[in-house]
Amino acid sequence: MKKHDENLFKIGEVIKIMGITRKTLLVYEEMGLLTPVVKDEESGYRYYSADNMTQIRSIRSLQALGLSLKEVAEYYYDTENIDVHLKRLMDLRSALDKNIQMLQVRTARQGDLTVRKTTLPRQVCFCRHYECKNVAEAANVLRDTYIAAARTGKMAMLGRMFTMRMSLPTEKLDLMCCIPVEDDFEGAERMEFAETPALCIYYRGPYEGTGNAIKALMTYVKENNVETTGPFRNIYMEGPPNRGENKEDYITQIAVPIKG
Repeated sequence: MKKHDENLFKIGEVIKIMGITRKTLLVYEEMGLLTPVVKDEESGYRYYSADNMTQIRSIRSLQALGLSLKEVAEYYYDTENIDVHLKRLMDLRSALDKNIQMLQVRTARQGDLTVRKTTLPRQVCFCRHYECKNVAEAANVLRDTYIAAARTGKMAMLGRMFTMRMSLPTEKLDLMCCIPVEDDFEGAERMEFAETPALCIYYRGPYEGTGNAIKALMTYVKENNVETTGPFRNIYMEGPPNRGENKEDYITQIAVPIKG
């Protein structure tokens, strides 16, 4: 069979250019995800357009995000459940952002108080306010808040728990303990936090030393005339139980929301 158009691609060319197998292309076709612009039923020859190539790239991008081919098909053709597919992609994006953040966290070194720009995600939290005498008491009330949030049956799996300094450092720790929960949680402890730009320091070491990172961030904010828009947060990235008693390897993101 003659090639109808020099701008079309043979299946062998598609395989080479896109780095996929013939079997994968045929699976896409069987599932209705891809239709060659020319297909000879007798010989089985197939020719693909530039639009076909773009479609293949799009399918592979969605697969790379973690969608199955069934989910890809639903994403393209299921117009009745768009909200479901949007939530799925948003969840995947959150997971990807979390993985990127964790790679950044791994670069934290003891004594490194480098200030970085970041974005704090939107999340709904179960929150309780306490005045604590010291870090040990703060750890206890954070644990208690976590247990209470877990018993609601609405804890979110992707978010990070954090505490907020509700006033400037004094003899007591004036803290709001915040545990991420699902959006539909409706209890009295519900607080919603909008996505916001922020400055942060990834502090590596025991919780007792996070005050040094807070002071460093406060100094940076003052010296650079940065306008903050909310309390300082201690966001708990790595600690017990995965780091056990090895407190030197605890990692806490010290962050403050800022005006965009």
